[in-house]
Amino acid sequence: MYPKIMKKNLYLSILLIVALIGCGSVADPAPVKETVEEAVADISTTDVSSHERPEFTESNLAKLYENKSEMADHADFYGNWTRTAVHSSLSADITIQNGDAEGFDFSGAFYYYSHSGEVAGRAYYVSDSEAVYKQSEDNDIDGVPAYIGFSIDDNGLHVIADGFVEGLGMNVFVYGDYVQEEPYYTNWNVVEENFSEYDLEQLKDLLREETYNELFLNNTEIGNVSSEAVKLSDGTIARHIECFVPTMNDGYDLLITEDGRYYFYHRNSDLFATTDPDYTDWRIPEYTVSTDETVYDDEKSPFILWEYEGYVDECNGYYWQDEFKNRDYDGDGKTDRLSRKWNEEEQIAIYTIEFGNGLTLTVPNGWETGFPHIQSGDLDDDGEKEILVTLSYDTGTDPLSYGDMWLFDFDAATSEYKEVLLPLASGENGAKGFTIEYDKPEDLLIRYKIKEAGLARSEEVNDDYLNWWWTNESTTEFRCVYWAEIHDDINPAVRCYFEPLPRGGASLGFNLTYRNGQYEIGYVELDAPDGPF
Repeated sequence: MYPKIMKKNLYLSILLIVALIGCGSVADPAPVKETVEEAVADISTTDVSSHERPEFTESNLAKLYENKSEMADHADFYGNWTRTAVHSSLSADITIQNGDAEGFDFSGAFYYYSHSGEVAGRAYYVSDSEAVYKQSEDNDIDGVPAYIGFSIDDNGLHVIADGFVEGLGMNVFVYGDYVQEEPYYTNWNVVEENFSEYDLEQLKDLLREETYNELFLNNTEIGNVSSEAVKLSDGTIARHIECFVPTMNDGYDLLITEDGRYYFYHRNSDLFATTDPDYTDWRIPEYTVSTDETVYDDEKSPFILWEYEGYVDECNGYYWQDEFKNRDYDGDGKTDRLSRKWNEEEQIAIYTIEFGNGLTLTVPNGWETGFPHIQSGDLDDDGEKEILVTLSYDTGTDPLSYGDMWLFDFDAATSEYKEVLLPLASGENGAKGFTIEYDKPEDLLIRYKIKEAGLARSEEVNDDYLNWWWTNESTTEFRCVYWAEIHDDINPAVRCYFEPLPRGGASLGFNLTYRNGQYEIGYVELDAPDGPF
């Protein structure tokens, strides 16, 4: 069931909501997340004839390694590489050197918060831009070789792995995208995104400089931060900011009220501080998630839309109002508009695109708390743009678990848009995604299969994850695409993103590409979107 009335504030950043709190089973839509993963999916291979070269995927690394060969003319792998597009506490560095026609030497240091690991060895070329390393040691824990694959293109170095890689601490992984320039970290602006200069000044005065730096600022910069609008028992609206640092059992709870009171509690040290002279407890005050239209960010708020009816481009004060002004979705040169109707009793919203040429497209019902986004592009090369409508749940307690998407194709014979059948499982309303079958966890290992994509994967997690988020039994769950976007370039596709392990933090991306009269699921890889969150 979607979180129908879970209304959180704008400060919630989708790539930073990974704090490990609460409890529940796999099927429970519990609120917040923690980053735990090895997450590049294992792709089940189809029958490959002897003259076909296996694709460069996790499950094919062993086959590729056995067919290694000399490459006198190969891509330039050499130098120092840094993992990018991850939280800074998941950083990694790889050095590649001593290359020849057969391959190269590499050494890497990898991190997962306070856990770390090192791996070194020699990778052998399997093509002019790909190489594979085989790790086989007498003291292997599982007695099975592990493989690490390296591929390089104009975007940088891409690393995948198969099997249990020796030398890594718990939850430490080697895969990812690596660059030689300055890496991008998803939490680079976490302090500024969640706190004003005034907030920081007040907290520094409250905590004093040493405590401020060690227990607040350091935790914020290295941990996972979430923020929500709440209401105190006296009706006061406040922001609840929570920070959790995996592997260190560290973090804090902070309340900042609209009238300027600060309540700070640090879990590990049991330190409590407040600017409220009349408050006598040693924990932050009790609160409930607020349903008020609290306004942030220069008088604009996402919440205004929830009870709005009319044209979205006329919804003054709506945070994404400008996204709907002066739009031409079908490419005919005329302005198209999005209107919204609201059913308070059923807590649903109905959106209709009114095209400038007089045609209309009414989208199936979506939850009232979803935020609409419209994209278009010619995906099937018929000269008509397809329309992609998505609802994102940015302010929900677990936005990577929810999302609606509909793809519409123009039927010239009837002059109307019809919804496209996609090769995905369907959930409530417009939710599309995968049916994932999870085995019963064994020790700290969770095995699962992604049914519609024909994928299989084993994820190593920690005790906290199993204790807080998992049942003791196997289960099957629908995991939806939480965001999708049209890539209308030389290879048009709908790029989709989902989270395979509930509250696990690993985001996977894949393309839906039109081929032979239908859409097909492409290669699944570790990836996260830039927007709209």
